[in-house]
Amino acid sequence: MYANHDEATKCIAIAKAALARDDVAKAVKFLMKAESMFPTEEAKTLLALCKRKAQSASRSTPSPPSSEASAGRTAPTSDSREAAEGARATARTAALNRECQQILSYKSYYDVLGVSRDANADDIKRAYKKLALKYHPDKNPAKRAGEAFNKISDAFQCLSDPDSRSHYDRFGSERGTTTHQTGFHRHQPNTFMTPEALFEALFGMSMHGQRQFHRNDYQHHHHQHSHQRQHQRSSAYRRSTTSSPSASPRRHTTYTPGAANPQIGVSFAYVVPLLVMLFLMLLTGFFNRDTPVYQFTRSSHHNRMISTRLNGVVYYVDGNTFDRQFPENSTARVQMEYEVDYNYFHQKCQRDKHDNNKKAYDYISRMKAPPKELHEIPVSCRTRDQLREAYVAYINRRTVPG
Repeated sequence: MYANHDEATKCIAIAKAALARDDVAKAVKFLMKAESMFPTEEAKTLLALCKRKAQSASRSTPSPPSSEASAGRTAPTSDSREAAEGARATARTAALNRECQQILSYKSYYDVLGVSRDANADDIKRAYKKLALKYHPDKNPAKRAGEAFNKISDAFQCLSDPDSRSHYDRFGSERGTTTHQTGFHRHQPNTFMTPEALFEALFGMSMHGQRQFHRNDYQHHHHQHSHQRQHQRSSAYRRSTTSSPSASPRRHTTYTPGAANPQIGVSFAYVVPLLVMLFLMLLTGFFNRDTPVYQFTRSSHHNRMISTRLNGVVYYVDGNTFDRQFPENSTARVQMEYEVDYNYFHQKCQRDKHDNNKKAYDYISRMKAPPKELHEIPVSCRTRDQLREAYVAYINRRTVPG
């Protein structure tokens, strides 16, 4: 009850300020809002004053065409709302800039992730996921969000690997880095995954809501990194054996002209099937490159109806090939459903916001306060913005044993 009274008092104060600027439409809107929350005599008196002002204004000046009158009355409300939203966005961006600067100023990877030195692997992974979602450049408008995101990724990859973490704890820098005169650490090529590849490997989806099915990125980088370590060990062993005085001399093989080389036939036998497969893949891609995997309306090609598992969004696919490309309960299927949900709710969000604005302007043009639900964020927009968290939770439930 007291909360409603406080909100009503704020609305009355805004209405008084609007009356001082002769913005009768805005004053009526907030006075009616105050009356709906906590009726007071002051609000009733001010509403009567607004009514008299509106009547005197209509008698003293010729009434313009309805479209011009509507535009004239709605302009101050629209401008004030846009100014307030712009101020809030500017303040939020400034705060995010300060946070990014703070992350970049940290010298310790433990400080970057906000964990203690005795944190376990689960604590480090949770800290990374939380920070990566917040500072991803596609979601964070701060100027240096990309740099902060990269530093968070470097910290996670260093501290999540036992060997790198042990080396870092002893020497203060991760293995495989070189220090330049600027004081920053630069990773040698192919040592760590890129920040975007790491993000997609852990969360199982891209940030843009677009279909980027790099499902083997994590495995590729993992095997590449393992191969690199094995190659380094082999190189070190060869160097040690060749430099040793007791090392045996190399055996040299001689090539006799005219002798048959069996490796040529074997290599050719391997190459021909690969060329045939490559040709078929290129041919298939050429004919199917313009055909979308799914759409929201039925067609002769997209003849099978499917719905997403989390939100029940209906979409249509090619019934002959879809299950082979995106098997049931596979990671590829989850990624596909995330894209379908995102595109559907994004389009619906834009339509709902447009419809709400149109209805609100119609109320104001008739000197009526719009219902408060028209000023709220549409449900479709909230669902779209929460999709990533919902799918991350769903993926975690699937991967947790038991």
